[in-house]
Amino acid sequence: MGLFSFGKKVKLYAPVDGTLHDLSTVAANKTGFAVVPERHHIFSPVSGTVSALMPEQNAIELSTGKLTVILQMGVNTSVAPATYVHEGDQVTPETPLAFVDQEQAAENDEDMTVMVTVDKGGQPAEKINLSTSGQVSHDQEVATVVDK
Repeated sequence: MGLFSFGKKVKLYAPVDGTLHDLSTVAANKTGFAVVPERHHIFSPVSGTVSALMPEQNAIELSTGKLTVILQMGVNTSVAPATYVHEGDQVTPETPLAFVDQEQAAENDEDMTVMVTVDKGGQPAEKINLSTSGQVSHDQEVATVVDK
């Protein structure tokens, strides 16, 4: 290994069609982004492994290299997503992870914003570089983060 080790860039994709927001604007202690969804199906934001399913938090934890990516589907909501994956499954940005009933959430006046946070060893990742803003589709690369 050379004197300078810059790490590998990990590509992050929008997990759902919708409107992209930088998470640092709403949660100063988090590194990531959020998408206000327009569709029901939630896809993996990275290529990696499903490391944990957290149904009580409406969340799925994914591992890629030394990074942990947490996909949270809605905050403080009674609408539970139906998951398609299991712990240990290999996933890519084309892999559907869950289905969320957006109509039921709207009827209950609940926020189903999908948040993607990135950390390394329990600490927020140093920096995420968003490459776009506004309307995104689930197969669109929206950010990169360095895995070092």
